[in-house]
Formats: sequence, structure tokens, C-alpha cells
Amino acid sequence: MTGAATACVDEHGPRNDELCARCGGLCCCLYLAHDENGDYIGDEWLPQYIDLWLQRLSDCGALVITDTRYEAGAAGIAPLHDPRISHLPTPEGAAYRASLPEWVDVMKCQFCHPESGCMLPRDSRAPICGEFACDLWEDVG
Repeated sequence: MTGAATACVDEHGPRNDELCARCGGLCCCLYLAHDENGDYIGDEWLPQYIDLWLQRLSDCGALVITDTRYEAGAAGIAPLHDPRISHLPTPEGAAYRASLPEWVDVMKCQFCHPESGCMLPRDSRAPICGEFACDLWEDVG
């Protein structure tokens, strides 16, 4: 069973995959490194921001990260991309992005699936994510 299929219940109610699919995971656009013209703007801040998120995802057990490993953590959900590579404005980064399935959005969290949103069960997410509830949640019901 994948995290996307896991029924999550929290103070906001049950997980709503239909809402996540309709929204497209805008709340998970962590790595927006290009401006509206498509120019790369991440030089000054993106590497530190990626490190922050990798630490959050590692601390909560969602990722195992070492000098030689970048893989699924305790929940067993494999990340869709490695932002340390997917955002390199270099030939290496371009080759890596080209190797990913077309539907993987490297601007989003590495656990954000385009059809169902976060693949991680809520209790396996970084605390900042586990506490988050979409503004659209109130419109559901």
C-alpha cells in the first residue's frame, strides 16, 4: 500500500485525494526556483532552502540521506526526485530532469504526486506539513 492510498484522519477530517488532485499540490511547491519568464532565480537562496527541507524530511524519518544514499525512510515511500540535483542549473541538472518521468514536477516536494498530492501518511510528514491544512479544505463538505 502506498502513502497515497493510506486513509489519514486528523483534526481537519479524512484525507481528501480529490481535493488534492483538483488543487494540484500548490501548497507543496517548495522549490520554485524560476521566475515567470523561466529564468533561474535560486542562486542566492535555493541551496539552503533545499537543505532545510532535506533536514525536515530526514528528521521526521521520511528520507534517509547520507553522502551516498537518498532513499525512502520509515514509511517506505520513495521520493520522486532529488532537489539537490533536479535544481542544478547545469548540464548535470538538465540530464537528471530529462531522466525523470514527465509527470514529476521538480518544483514541488519530492513526495508530491500530481494526482493525489502528498504520498506520505500524515504521521510520516515533516511537522510543518502534518500540521498544515489547505485553505480549500473549508470549501469541501
